[in-house]
Amino acid sequence: MISFTLPWALLGLAAAALPLLLHLVRRHEVPEVLFPAVRYLEDARREQSRRLRFREWLLLLVRTLLIVALVLAAAGATVRRGTFGPHAPSALVLVVDNDAGSGVVIDGEPVLALLVRAAVQVLGRATLSDRVWLIAADGVARAGTAVELRRHLAELRTEPLRLDLGHAIAAGRDLVHGTRRSGEVVVVSMLQRSALSAARGEGDVLVVRPTGTPPANRGVATLNAGLQPWSPAGGRVAITIVSSDTVPVPATLSVGGRTLRDVLVTPGTPSVQRIGPQSPGWIVITATLPPDEFRLDDARSVAVRVAPPALVQWDSTDHYIDAAARVLAADGRIRGGSGVRLGTLGSGASVVLPPDDPARVGALNRSLAARGISWRFGEAMTAPEQIDSGAVLPTREAVSKRYRLEHTDGGGEVLATVGGAPWLVQSGAVLLLGSRLDPAWTALPLSASFVPFLDATLTRIAHGDLIAPDLVAGESLRLPDRASAVIHDGLRTAVAGGSRWTAPAAGVFHLVAGTDTLGAISVRLDPRESDLSRATDRDVRALWPGATVAGLRDGPALTFAAGGRGDLRGALLLLALCCALTETVLTGRVRKRN
Repeated sequence: MISFTLPWALLGLAAAALPLLLHLVRRHEVPEVLFPAVRYLEDARREQSRRLRFREWLLLLVRTLLIVALVLAAAGATVRRGTFGPHAPSALVLVVDNDAGSGVVIDGEPVLALLVRAAVQVLGRATLSDRVWLIAADGVARAGTAVELRRHLAELRTEPLRLDLGHAIAAGRDLVHGTRRSGEVVVVSMLQRSALSAARGEGDVLVVRPTGTPPANRGVATLNAGLQPWSPAGGRVAITIVSSDTVPVPATLSVGGRTLRDVLVTPGTPSVQRIGPQSPGWIVITATLPPDEFRLDDARSVAVRVAPPALVQWDSTDHYIDAAARVLAADGRIRGGSGVRLGTLGSGASVVLPPDDPARVGALNRSLAARGISWRFGEAMTAPEQIDSGAVLPTREAVSKRYRLEHTDGGGEVLATVGGAPWLVQSGAVLLLGSRLDPAWTALPLSASFVPFLDATLTRIAHGDLIAPDLVAGESLRLPDRASAVIHDGLRTAVAGGSRWTAPAAGVFHLVAGTDTLGAISVRLDPRESDLSRATDRDVRALWPGATVAGLRDGPALTFAAGGRGDLRGALLLLALCCALTETVLTGRVRKRN
């Protein structure tokens, strides 16, 4: 199928009618007067006339073909598939999968090295007239010439990220579509099954992947330290291993770089290990497996904050609060004392609930104002609603009665909402809750989330906001406003407080404000990267219909053949030159005959 890069130039085909018009205009009948003396030349004249007429018609055909060839060349004629001459100016988006899975070692060589060599061959088929982009695991589309992108390929390293190939193909198709040229997306990948997803848009896709069976793998799936902070008495961690078999795997458990013990963990079954007494502060716990062909998931670390239990004073006559507080005390999470007042407003840190008698709300609001608290209790609300899920309370519990929390002058932070309205707020060392912790007000005391909610609330007010998020490499979070730097493996990197920060690798990153430690971020590898099983060609074609799948050796040669087009301009110009030479020869002979 022939198409054109400049179809408007086909209007010039109208000029192909000029030779025919000229030929018809020049035709005329010459009056004949036959003399008896020249009758014997009649036969010779007829033979010569036939030869002349044939040359004139041939000349007409050559001139018409000359014009048609020039117009088609000007229109940028191309033919489907790049098997006829060099390919036409096209668009190429090369996706090189250098995510965590590319760090797998096969026959002593990382898979990424194999992928890069194939990608270099793909770029070797691009010309200076092509539009070319490179997309790697970071998702950034880099435009440039084939030479420039080859230099970038040489600098690629395995990234501890996950590349969604479906999203990368969709982004590539958008780039190709924007050029208004024919083109294709070439994916050079290990083709892990977990990396595949449907790709929106339309366009040709060439997939170049290794052949053979990927190696078996085992890795640390989870390392869970439970609720934080730990008390100085220590705590427990749960280790989960993923493996291609069920053979128990030896794991080394260490605290702060010091080996604690070796444990045998059965894949798929959590192994709970007790960690003994620790000094207050931040500690790093690491679980390490014997190295295999995929090293990035052989270890995992988690940051744990150790702090003395909060001293809490609560009303023992409140059945639900008393039961939850006793559970926390038995687990060493809190101790009885005058540090935090739970239920009423005290002189220090307090978790304040609305009074059961509405007549006392006014006095409570005056006491809050006297403490400089920037929130107050407003009107009572009795419409059935639900708590919006969030960091403090991930579940949505029913609320049948609450007080509207109203913000006055000053600062403060909303920690939980009901129907979008503030329900749990903090102002300084005081937390205000819009409902009493009673089933007549909310279903929270009857749910499994009640004790963890109370623990998180008391920990926050006693020790400050605990910054210990668990992220996947490549995810981002908003940094505290006070944050000035991130420290990882002794390297200090300046950051802007309040900005978003993306986890660049697995490990523990400490957040600091000057010399103060604000918290620690535990970053882990995406668990899907541990699954090295490769997608089949059928899987690929099911998700990306019409895709061409080939190996690393033969695949690069198919570039611009799956979606490229052969450029006919050179052949058409050569044809036009031949027609011009033929026209010159025929014109000379016709004139000579005339």
